[in-house]
Amino acid sequence: ILLKANNEEAKRPAFCAGGDVKAVWEKGMAQDPATSQFFYQEYKVNHAIATCTKPIVSLWDGVVMGGGVGLSVHGKYRVATENTL
Repeated sequence: ILLKANNEEAKRPAFCAGGDVKAVWEKGMAQDPATSQFFYQEYKVNHAIATCTKPIVSLWDGVVMGGGVGLSVHGKYRVATENTL
């Protein structure tokens, strides 16, 4: 299974570059109950990736943070280029 950013048109590609972090922080500050549901679902996906029997390769080329980290660090392989931050 291959995971990569889907924004080749961008000047500087990113793998989930933190937009989710800002949204979750804002909802948390507003005490929105959706915040805990967000993390519950995210951790279920992380667990599924970590326990997947197929090899998972994540390609990093640019900014990697927020949900991009959550999706990519639990797979078996990560490939980072010289552009990865």
